[in-house]
Amino acid sequence: MQVKATYRPGQKGTHKLVKQYGDKLVCVRYRYDYHKHKRYKTIELIIDENDWTPPPPHPHEEERPVLTRAEHTRQVPVRIGFLEENLQKQIKAIGGTWSRKEKLWYASEYSIKEIGLEDRIVKKSREM
Repeated sequence: MQVKATYRPGQKGTHKLVKQYGDKLVCVRYRYDYHKHKRYKTIELIIDENDWTPPPPHPHEEERPVLTRAEHTRQVPVRIGFLEENLQKQIKAIGGTWSRKEKLWYASEYSIKEIGLEDRIVKKSREM
């Protein structure tokens, strides 16, 4: 079985499930079984939550900030050129979506930073 798409809460195809499961919903995945000719929609849910104290970081390890769920899932616009097919594949792999109207890609800010494309995030000016 192959995972073709993973969507975070709030992205297309997740709205009914967000209503049903709320903050417990982590993601929605579409899996394809080519032998059985079946498509499966699966979800990942938080079923238990406990306090946890992380171990102290290794002295050579860089301290990474702890992100809130909002920071993890905030969608930001990213500019990728029409001919930059490798970057388009990368952003699709992290669940990025194309906005035909704005001609920009949208993906979670966290994921964009993880793949090293934060310099391509479009800063939108506020209109008054």
